[in-house]
Amino acid sequence: MSTSVLYHAFGLKGIRCQSTQYLSDSVIFNAEMTEQFIRCPKCGCRRATRKGQKTRWFVMSPIGRKKCYLVLDLHRLQCEGCKAIWWPHLPFMIGKHRFVRSFALTVLDLLRFGTIRSAAHYLGVGWDLVKDIHKSRLRILYRRIPLHKVRYIGIDEFSIKKGHQYMTVVTDLPSGRILHAVEGKGKDDIRPFLETLARKGKRLQAVAMDMSSAYYHAVRESLPRVDIVFDRFHIMALINHGIDDLRREQQRELDQLGQETLKGNRFLLLRNYEDLNPDRKGRLDALLQANQPLFTMHSMKEQLRLFWEKDDGHAARAFLELWCRDALQSGIKALMKVARTLAGYRTGLLNYFKHYITSAAVEGLNNKIKTLKRMAYGFRDTEYFKLRLYHLHTQRYSLTG
Repeated sequence: MSTSVLYHAFGLKGIRCQSTQYLSDSVIFNAEMTEQFIRCPKCGCRRATRKGQKTRWFVMSPIGRKKCYLVLDLHRLQCEGCKAIWWPHLPFMIGKHRFVRSFALTVLDLLRFGTIRSAAHYLGVGWDLVKDIHKSRLRILYRRIPLHKVRYIGIDEFSIKKGHQYMTVVTDLPSGRILHAVEGKGKDDIRPFLETLARKGKRLQAVAMDMSSAYYHAVRESLPRVDIVFDRFHIMALINHGIDDLRREQQRELDQLGQETLKGNRFLLLRNYEDLNPDRKGRLDALLQANQPLFTMHSMKEQLRLFWEKDDGHAARAFLELWCRDALQSGIKALMKVARTLAGYRTGLLNYFKHYITSAAVEGLNNKIKTLKRMAYGFRDTEYFKLRLYHLHTQRYSLTG
C-alpha cells in the first residue's frame, strides 16, 4: 500500500516501501531501490551486482500538516559486462539535492500566490532552499529569451538601492515583458544587449525612451536604422521641471519683499488644468494673474499637451515649430531652455506619429518592480532579482481581505 502511495501521490518510481513511521509532526517512509532503472551508463547492460550501500534522506511534499520524508537505501552497482561501477540515479532525484522532484514542483506551485518566506514556513524548510529551487527553475525558463519577433521596445531605469544605484530594463512594449536587465544606466552598460538585438531582432522598428543622452547615443550607435521615439511623459516632465525652476526663481525675488505668494503651490502649477477641481482652478487662476512669467509658461505647457493630439506628422511638425518659436521669443529663460531642448530632439518627437508608442508600459512595470522589491524586502542576490524581473510579466498581484 505504501509503495502505491509513494508512486501515485509523490511520483516516486524505482523504489519499494519497506515500512512507514508515523511521528507527531511527520511521516517517514523507509524504502529501497528496485531493479527497474538499473542500466550501465557506459554499455547499457542491465545486469549488475551490488558493491556497497548508502542511505539518503529526501524531503517530500507534506501530507496535511505533517512533513514527509523518504529514507532510501541505495546500492552501488558494478556492471557484469564492462565492470563499470556507478551509483544509480532514479527519476525523482535532482542531482545531489535532498528533496524529490515532486517537492520542487510543490514549491513552485506555492510561489505562484505566496512569498518565499510563507512557502518555506508552510513546508518547514529554510527560505534559502525555496529560493534556490525557484532560481533553478527561472534559469531554465529564461536561459534564452527570443528576440526575433520584437517590434517595439522601451528603455528605462529604476533605483535598486539608495545612493544613486540604478538598473536599466529593456521591455517589449506590446507584451510588457522584460527582455533584458542590467546594472547601471550608462551607454556601455546597455550597448552589449543592443548589439545582440541588432543581430537577432530583425523586425525591430522603434525604441521608446526618455531623453537620456546615454541611451540616445547607445541606440544610435548599435541600432542606426531604428527610430527613436521620445516618451510623452518625460517631455511633459521636462517642462514641469522648467515651471518649478521658474517658480523658485520668482519666489526668491518675492522673499526679498517679504511675500510668500508662490510657496505651497508647486503641485497646483504642475497638475493638468482639467484635472483640478473648481476651487483649485480658482486659486490657480488668481495666482497666474498675479505673475505674468508663470502665466506664460503654464499656458505654453497646456498648449504643448495638444502636440500628441495632432492628426499626422505634418500638422505636428508645424505645431512644434510654432510652439518653439513662441517659447524662444518669450524671454523666459526656463521656457527658452525647454524650447531649445525640444528643437534639438525634434525627430524623436515626430517619430511618435509613425509608430504611436510610448513608455507607459515601462512606467507601469516600474510599479510592479516596486511591489516585487517591497514583498521581498530587497534582494541580496542580483542574479535572482534579474530572473524575477524576467518572470514579472506572469505575476498577478491582488489584495487580500
